[in-house]
Amino acid sequence: MPRMLAAFFALFLLPATVWAQTPPDEASAFIEGLGARAVEVLQDQTISLEEREAKLRGIVAESFEVQEIGRFVLDKAWGRANEEERSEYLDLFADYVLQTYTKRLGGYSGQTLNIQDSKVYRERLALVSTTIEQQGAEDTKVDWLVRKKDGAIKILDVVIDGKSMTLTQKREFASIIAREDIGGLLQLLRLKVSKYSAQG
Repeated sequence: MPRMLAAFFALFLLPATVWAQTPPDEASAFIEGLGARAVEVLQDQTISLEEREAKLRGIVAESFEVQEIGRFVLDKAWGRANEEERSEYLDLFADYVLQTYTKRLGGYSGQTLNIQDSKVYRERLALVSTTIEQQGAEDTKVDWLVRKKDGAIKILDVVIDGKSMTLTQKREFASIIAREDIGGLLQLLRLKVSKYSAQG
């Protein structure tokens, strides 16, 4: 089991009663469907680039457990933040994540996502292993950590070539908070979100 995922689960662990077991076959179908939907949008030349990006953003919003990832990423600083700071942070983090993954998905063209394996992870989650293949380039290994909750499957983490996106973000935020506290992080997120919006 990937060490990064093991570390993620240990930090993100919630009571088992919060969610049911995530069937690997459903997790695999979910990720396969996500890839198919993204490709369909990217190949749709009947709509503008802005419309394609808006559709991709919608797919990301539906697919990721953004609010819980945001709380996990903030770690101990969540407990020190007041209600106003928490509210603004979650709003900014949601925009930042949606924009980041929309841009990442929008950068794929001509690649194929292939499911390699899907299995139970730590009893309640599922780990879907995939490769993104493109002719003339090395395959990219992507693992998806997903959870079924309230009848819906959502993504908790994406691990690209062994690098956890969520844990990487957590470390980056921790470094900023150590230097500038929560106010510095909020300011940075405001700038990043504004930058993405201006580019869009």
